[in-house]
Amino acid sequence: MNRHIGARILRTSAGLLAAGALAGSVLPAHAQDAPDQPRDPRCHTSQLTGSMSPVDAGAGQRYADVSLTNTSDQFCTIYGYGGMQLVDAAGNPLPTNVTRSADPGPALIGLSPGQSAEATLHWSAVPHGDEGDPCQPAPVGLQVIPPDETDPLPVEWTGDVVCGTGAIEETAYH
Repeated sequence: MNRHIGARILRTSAGLLAAGALAGSVLPAHAQDAPDQPRDPRCHTSQLTGSMSPVDAGAGQRYADVSLTNTSDQFCTIYGYGGMQLVDAAGNPLPTNVTRSADPGPALIGLSPGQSAEATLHWSAVPHGDEGDPCQPAPVGLQVIPPDETDPLPVEWTGDVVCGTGAIEETAYH
């Protein structure tokens, strides 16, 4: 009797695996967001330019989007979160503490030439605890590292100070 139950479980498992594979195969690549999905050709830093939207401000809270635009003549993909470092006018690093927001989470984004993907940033301009006023020097730039890359892109910072020792919440690129 145990052999029959074991065989039935194996057949059911095989059927579920086949159904799952078949269901996944009809999704376009940009809709699949599993970390093991192929990301080639991945967008490399040399294929991208960065920019920052005007800041949306209210009650000490700040929001802006950082955009990465495919400036190459090739299709490429972006998946996940980028890195960043606030810098002053001389290019020196300022305190930067980036945390990842889960909404929206990572998704595979396909970029044809000229297309962009954005990550939304959120920070506070209100001093925290014993921070002075201003809480730190206002950044003039942002060094943005695209997902899966190590080389940064310079981006003009359109915001003001980032309090909380440079605390910035960042979404995945969307």
